[in-house]
Amino acid sequence: MCYFYDFNIKPEFEIIDTLSKFNYHGACIFYDPRKYSNKEIDESFNELQSRTDLKLYHGVYIKEANPQVMSKQVQHFYKKADLIMVSGGDSKLNRAICEMPQVDIINHPYKNNKNSGINHVLANLLVENNITVNINIMDILNNHGFYRAKILSQINQLIHLQKKFNFRMILSSGSRSFYDVRSPNDMINLSSLMNMDEEFAKKALSCNMQEVIDNIDVHKRSIVEGIQIID
Repeated sequence: MCYFYDFNIKPEFEIIDTLSKFNYHGACIFYDPRKYSNKEIDESFNELQSRTDLKLYHGVYIKEANPQVMSKQVQHFYKKADLIMVSGGDSKLNRAICEMPQVDIINHPYKNNKNSGINHVLANLLVENNITVNINIMDILNNHGFYRAKILSQINQLIHLQKKFNFRMILSSGSRSFYDVRSPNDMINLSSLMNMDEEFAKKALSCNMQEVIDNIDVHKRSIVEGIQIID
């Protein structure tokens, strides 16, 4: 059985409490790497976890346009955070992200692109390196008119590629406050704006999320990428 999760949320108790009321099973809080301190994060994260029955995970969200700097940040945080999500960008940056198996999630790869930001080569790399594509619903809701139509077109291109290459795709709310939190049913209904059927949307909110979470244990067992400690 797969449960519903939400990723890419701010470390605010009101958000987590609202997710709980909507019967989510868990959530991942992504922190700014520039403010990431193990001691401070542990204290605030443990405080949030103590106040909810949701299973919480913590990650870093790297937004860096320079591929070399991005790569160094990923390597630095790989063993420290549960999950690493990197913001997509131009073709050079997206290629660098997709080549790094230490990256868990690429967020809106269509950013600063005329198309989806993912081509056939990068789609194969996503599968090879077990990297998930995140569709942040706020990308759609925060835009209107021509810009919303453009983003929807880019996302639909991604969905077309996903069905062909079968890389993992998830949906997240990107909640900055509890006002942004949406129930699983609302998220599924909003996915109808894209070329997603109900089954696809449910999987993107549940089973695919669970697969990403399962990879956390792979990180923790790894000495270096590709070599794991076997109990």
